[in-house]
Amino acid sequence: MINLFHINSSCSTAVKAALSIVGENYSVNEVDLSAKTDEFIIASPLGKVPVVSLDNTSIMEGGAINMWLSARNPEAGLMPALDTMEGAEALKWLFYAYGTIHPVWVRIFFPARFANEDAIASVKKMAVNDLFKLYALIDERLSNCPYLAGDRLSLADLYFAATIHWEASLDEKLTLRFPSIAAHRDRVIAQPGVKAAFAGEFGYAQTA
Repeated sequence: MINLFHINSSCSTAVKAALSIVGENYSVNEVDLSAKTDEFIIASPLGKVPVVSLDNTSIMEGGAINMWLSARNPEAGLMPALDTMEGAEALKWLFYAYGTIHPVWVRIFFPARFANEDAIASVKKMAVNDLFKLYALIDERLSNCPYLAGDRLSLADLYFAATIHWEASLDEKLTLRFPSIAAHRDRVIAQPGVKAAFAGEFGYAQTA
């Protein structure tokens, strides 16, 4: 059984969704960052989620975990063939999510990591401005196709479906500015495996 170390409504929800879609036998270990267990620290020395453990081996980094799950369960179709243009698009947006989008959210949630008390408001304001610029590219992409890789759901969609819910922390909502992103969120959440995984996350009902 795969053990997922998870924090509710965090980026690890994308891994939870991938596990649900591929049908792996898995358990969810909810992490309390104020009381990290020895088991969690061994699996994730940096104390971050997501991380999965299996057969005395742990895998960190959400993108890596989901790529591994996709390769382990090719019949689930979570990634196109990587040597195709559709595969290139899926990879591009997946890396954009983890490497470009996510760090900006970190600046909003944990501004004290980047500035002293006097500059925190400025750090958050600049981060919000950056978010709208970054999500504008996603909105443009989704105005031309239903999913980021094209016509089919991919791992990139799972991650963006998680991050867009963090807009609750913003004064202006991304989904109001970008209707294609709002439609994409609803489209992804409606997928059977995703709907089950997101139950109890981001304010959704516990059962779906």
